[in-house]
Amino acid sequence: MSSIFKDERIWRFITNFWTLAFIAFVVLDFINHNSYDFLIAPMSVVYIGVLSLYAGTKEFDRWYEMYEGKRHPGEYFVLLWTITVFGLMALSFVNGGLGKISSEVVAVYIMVLSVFALTQKSKSLHREKIRKLRETAAR
Repeated sequence: MSSIFKDERIWRFITNFWTLAFIAFVVLDFINHNSYDFLIAPMSVVYIGVLSLYAGTKEFDRWYEMYEGKRHPGEYFVLLWTITVFGLMALSFVNGGLGKISSEVVAVYIMVLSVFALTQKSKSLHREKIRKLRETAAR
């Protein structure tokens, strides 16, 4: 019996869902002057967990030659989070701090950047490993 969680598409769907849901919630909380701030921390933990599982499984697959190379660039996550965090900070500055960006949101942004940096380095190292193996095999 095969588990649906072995399929990368499921993890991609869950990650995309949580990314969009969490960003929408962060913006909603900001607009409502932090009325739902009590949910930011639990949602951020779930989001970071899901993102880490997705990125981690992709990297394991890459290193164990099971990765199919489907494009789902992390750049989109970084861009979306950068626009969101910068936009909310700018709005907070303009409106005199009526809406405040949660420190958990900033921590999530830093974590998204960290996951992206780690996966980019892993991809680079893997390509270098493959290049060296090919060079060795060609000799």
